[in-house]
Order: sequence, then structure tokens, then C-alpha cells
Amino acid sequence: MSTTVIAVILLSAVGLIAGIAIFIANRILPREDESLQKANDVKEFLPGADCGACGYPGCFAYAQAVAKSVKVLEESPCRILAKDEEGTAQLGDYLGIDLSSTGPGSKALVHCTGDSPTIGSYDGIASCAAAVMVGAGEKECPYACVGYGDCVSVCPANAIVIDPEKRVAQVDWEKCIGCGMCVTACPRGLISLVPAETPQYLGCNYLSKKDVAERKKCSVGCLHCQMCVRASESGEVVWSDERDLPEFSTTPAPDAIEKCPRKIILKTPAYPEATVMAARAAEDASDVTSSG
Repeated sequence: MSTTVIAVILLSAVGLIAGIAIFIANRILPREDESLQKANDVKEFLPGADCGACGYPGCFAYAQAVAKSVKVLEESPCRILAKDEEGTAQLGDYLGIDLSSTGPGSKALVHCTGDSPTIGSYDGIASCAAAVMVGAGEKECPYACVGYGDCVSVCPANAIVIDPEKRVAQVDWEKCIGCGMCVTACPRGLISLVPAETPQYLGCNYLSKKDVAERKKCSVGCLHCQMCVRASESGEVVWSDERDLPEFSTTPAPDAIEKCPRKIILKTPAYPEATVMAARAAEDASDVTSSG
């Protein structure tokens, strides 16, 4: 047998073996994660700034998270900060969801009145996160606003200031863009995003189920009496068993505000004062007519 024939046979054998190996590998080895291609597609709709505002190291990492859970997209500030309505709409079309009503229609609320007394001193880094790590902060209430302004420093709209007397964060609703960066920055979890039409909220975040030794709620802390719920016959206020605190709808709850013994159900700029007063006046007139 000639050398040429032997070479052809060997090369054919090698090719056959390689082909079989590739076939087996293709059957056995895991395929590329489908979410990886989806992440590449999502990234095309993102700003590409790799700013880290979303909490991920870059746009591609953020896109990977979005590809696995659309909830990440709805809760992060990326779309709002980018101010790209067209890109947001295109991304929503690609994902098959409506993004037009999420994000910008939200406002931030600080669930603390700042009435907790100071029981210690702190001379470290002027940061809420740092102060909480050292003795859980200076204030008696373990859920009180620390007041060093971590939320202020991350707000892109300059919508948050610290009250110099009470040392509690305050949100300017006209400036607030609902990005949620302050929510992430607060080490106490005192800030939440709510629909912009929310008329009232609880100025307290004390969790009685998680009492902290040697600490207690301030003089206006929620009593967990649920009087606000009982006063809301139409369900304007409901009780959250998970958080052991009241939760509010976007319907005005004047009776709940009035009945709260601590007066810490506070009105937002969206509270329709004139409408509520007119409705109450109409009810009073109806009662007088009925009794007559």
C-alpha cells in the first residue's frame, strides 16, 4: 500500500473521530444560556454609561439581571436617570411589558418624624451607614432617621434635605423624580417609593416584631393599635401582618388621619384637601337633612 493511500486513510480516520467527538460534545455539553443572548439584546436599549447607579458593576451586568427578571428593570433608577422615553418604550416592546406607568410616576417618602431623642454621641465618618454600624446610631429609636444624609448625597435631583433641628430627611415632591436611589442608600430602610397620587403615609417605621434591646420607639411612634384600619370602612388603610404596620392606598383617608392617636398619618402634597372638605360638607348636610 502506497504512502499516499495510508495518509489519506489516516486523515479520513482523524476527521471521522473528530466529527464524532464534536457530535458527542454538542449533545453532552451545556448549551449557551439563552438569557445571555437576551442580555445582549437588552443592553442595546441601555445608555451604556456603566455608571453603576442601578447597583450593578456595568450595563451588561444590569442587562443580565433584567434578562432573568423584569422586576429588576421596574425597580431600578436606570430608565429614569437616562431620561430616554423612546429607548424605554422600545425596551418595553422588546420585553413585552408596559413601562410607561412605572418609575417617573413615583415619589419618595421618609417614614420618620425625627422626634426620637439622642442617647449617645458619634464622632466618626459623617455617614448614616457608618453611624449605624457603630452602636446602631445615636438616636434612641432603632428605626429613626440617622440624619447624616446618605440619601442626600445620592439624589440626582437635589430633592432631599436634612432638617437641621430634627436631623431627619425631607423630600421635595416637586423635585423628586422617583428614581429610588435614596431607598437603596438608607441603611435603616426608612424611605419608600409610592405612587405620586398617594395622599397620606405613616411617619413611622417602627417594627414591634423586631424590638431592639435597650432601644424604644419615640413619643410619637406607631402604637400598632390599628385604629386607622378600623376608621377606614372603604379599605383606604389595611394592616400588613408581615410588617406589622398600616399600608395606604391612593384614596384619601381623612378618618384614619383624624383617629390616629399619635397623629403620625401625614398628608402628602397630593392630598386633595378641597375635595375631601367638600365631600365631608356634603355628608354633614345629608345627615342634617335625614335627621330633620
